[in-house]
Amino acid sequence: MLYKRTSKRSDILVDLSPLIDVVFLLLIFFMVSTRFRDDAGMDLTLPSSQSRQQSKAEFLTIVMDKNKDIKVGDKMVTMDEVKTAIVESLKDFEEKMVVLKVDQSIEHGTVIKLMDAAKGANAEGITFSTSAPTGSAR
Repeated sequence: MLYKRTSKRSDILVDLSPLIDVVFLLLIFFMVSTRFRDDAGMDLTLPSSQSRQQSKAEFLTIVMDKNKDIKVGDKMVTMDEVKTAIVESLKDFEEKMVVLKVDQSIEHGTVIKLMDAAKGANAEGITFSTSAPTGSAR
């Protein structure tokens, strides 16, 4: 006996709503749990300080690593270009404050040159970024 297949075909519907919900939850989880480093790409050893304070305001950051590579904001510059780069970058900030992140192995004279460049670019204030002392719970 031969069985004839019926011409009625049931359509299968796949509900993708739970899959989309899970994908969005994973996306939100990864967005919230990801940390971004503002000094990525430069290897720094910051000096430690007992009086370290956290700042919530936005300031222009100047980074100098142990190889004397200088980064003003997100732009790599040479020592000769620092003042010009600071003037251009300070236009984007309401408060004309500069934060220096300088490797602890850099000579004092080089740090003074950076400070002079910032003051010459009309920075209203200069502060230094430090790391928390080892063993500190901050």
